[in-house]
Amino acid sequence: MSEPTFEEMQRELDGIVERLERGDVDLSELTRLWERGEELYRRCAAQLEAAQGRIEELAKRLEET
Repeated sequence: MSEPTFEEMQRELDGIVERLERGDVDLSELTRLWERGEELYRRCAAQLEAAQGRIEELAKRLEET
């Protein structure tokens, strides 16, 4: 199975947040959702950081020309 895209992970994270905010999950599911949400958040943040680094590198190249 291929790695989910940033957008897919963000949609899943949004769904988790929505469910947690509604408060209609039992304790074991709450814990599972919270852990999955943390994992998705870390992965999305890492992808954004990498993209920002690439953009900064490209901007430096443009300044050098």
